[in-house]
Amino acid sequence: MNCEGEELIEVMKLLYQRGLITVLSGNASLKCGEFFLITPSGVPKHKIKDLTRVNLKTLEWEGPKPSIEYRMHAQIYLNTDFQSVVHAHNPLTVALADVYAEDQFNELVSKYVETRYAISKVGVVERIDAGSLELAEAVGRKFSEGSDVVVMKGHGVIAGGRNPFDALNKVEAMEYLALVETARCGTSVRRQEVVYY
Repeated sequence: MNCEGEELIEVMKLLYQRGLITVLSGNASLKCGEFFLITPSGVPKHKIKDLTRVNLKTLEWEGPKPSIEYRMHAQIYLNTDFQSVVHAHNPLTVALADVYAEDQFNELVSKYVETRYAISKVGVVERIDAGSLELAEAVGRKFSEGSDVVVMKGHGVIAGGRNPFDALNKVEAMEYLALVETARCGTSVRRQEVVYY
């Protein structure tokens, strides 16, 4: 496993370009044995240069201040075999979470090629404060129950994968599903593409 973190930096740029995060939102991490690398807090996501190293057991960290969701990433690693985690703020997926239940998301996943081959199971958690231990534990429980993607109502999507691009693909597949479903229901939607300089 490459633990240098370049792929995390690239994934954050892609999320920003695709309008799945704002300049200061979202995060990604990579498990490296007894620690994980995670994107820092307060740094524009398309300009990240340094990552934070977090001890998986003690949660002590080295480097820049970690994303406020570092405990959520730790919970996922402690409950699964995933090697990377990506969290974005998918606008359409978040909107659908207010009207679709967990079982409806899973039914939709099975209907579309983009999601059927990317995602095994979707979990949904209610609105819980971002960065809180309560949210980290709720998301960790969903992953321990077999979810590889969790939608957090009013917040975003988090996915686990074999590597950063596998997790990114799941995040993008969820937004694809939300876009198609929104269009199918008769709502006109256009996804904005941001040009990266």
